[in-house]
Amino acid sequence: MSSFDVTNKRPLINIFKLSGAYYFKHFFDDPELFRELEPFYDKSRYRFKMATAGERNKVMKLLDMKGYDPTIIEDPAPFTVEIGKYQKYGELLKNSIDNYPLREKIVFVMKDMACVEQALAMGAVVSASLKNSHLLE
Repeated sequence: MSSFDVTNKRPLINIFKLSGAYYFKHFFDDPELFRELEPFYDKSRYRFKMATAGERNKVMKLLDMKGYDPTIIEDPAPFTVEIGKYQKYGELLKNSIDNYPLREKIVFVMKDMACVEQALAMGAVVSASLKNSHLLE
């Protein structure tokens, strides 16, 4: 007799601590959940921003109750890639939490490891520039 694993895998949402605030990017199919999170939505950057740990905790609790697995990322280095500023990078913008120019490159913090892999396949490289960035302030 075989057993089945009936636990559903909860979708992971990485919440990044960058420059003293907390950010994540995710598309929600649930309009009610999006309405609850809308006060934290930064329309100009297509991401959610929580300015304080209290706001972050409130959002994490809501996400958890709605079946997501919110995870705080304190060190963005594994999610950080860079690409030449004259290469095509539009697709990277969609899946990045933050980005900034650095000399002849653009540095991106990607929302998850799958997006890092996609960026690498598109010609990006793992960023060695993070130590000098504004993200860790």
